Amino acid sequence: MGGRVPGMTARAGCRVTHEALSGYFPDGRFAQRLNALPEFGCIYVRNAKVGTASVLMWLHRIHTGDQHWVPERSVHAEHAVPGVEDLGEDRLAAMLAGDAFRFSFVRDPLRRAESAYLNRIVQMPRYLGRVKLQRALGLPEDAAGHLTPEQFVAALEVLEPMAMNPHWRPQHLNLMHPLVPYDLLGRLETFADDLGRIQEAAGLPRVPAEVRNASNRRGGAPFDAGQLRRLRRVYEADCDLYGY
Repeated sequence: MGGRVPGMTARAGCRVTHEALSGYFPDGRFAQRLNALPEFGCIYVRNAKVGTASVLMWLHRIHTGDQHWVPERSVHAEHAVPGVEDLGEDRLAAMLAGDAFRFSFVRDPLRRAESAYLNRIVQMPRYLGRVKLQRALGLPEDAAGHLTPEQFVAALEVLEPMAMNPHWRPQHLNLMHPLVPYDLLGRLETFADDLGRIQEAAGLPRVPAEVRNASNRRGGAPFDAGQLRRLRRVYEADCDLYGY
């Protein structure tokens, strides 16, 4: 069930400022992960591989009033939900600091890692995200090169979590914990119910929502029991924070 998650409030004495947000990620690009509906006082923090396409399509329908909009190709490329280009980093920082209703979604960390591996490594013939994994293992760097499940897990075990690709970076880092407090965190496993709770709590109009880009297990589950135990250690903080 979605809601406030223990440990997801801001640190005592820690202010959500533009400077603090910019310093959180090595690349300083905190605003690239944010979309907002200023007309409804609502801001969404994207968490890769956790229903982002579905949420963005839902927010686009609310923002534009087109309740049946469907992208021709990619939700991420075609949505009109305001972001940093429209609102500016200072406005987004203020919304995260409490000027807006703040929400996002989390997911079982092991299922999320499975989805990331199948989608980004197995199903994409060329993906630059492979290169950092290969580099961590001392392998030849090739965006089209294959990585086995064992190699994927081994790379995650040695990479610095903050430096990981957002698709397999621990979720509490994507969500800027403990800097940013949230009004509501939904769960992908109860997506429809929690979207309804967000809609009610934020005072958003009712529009149809659809699940987009749902992952599937073509070829079966990629990780064996031992690899799953190791992944649980990689994502131990997520498991503890979100109760998985």
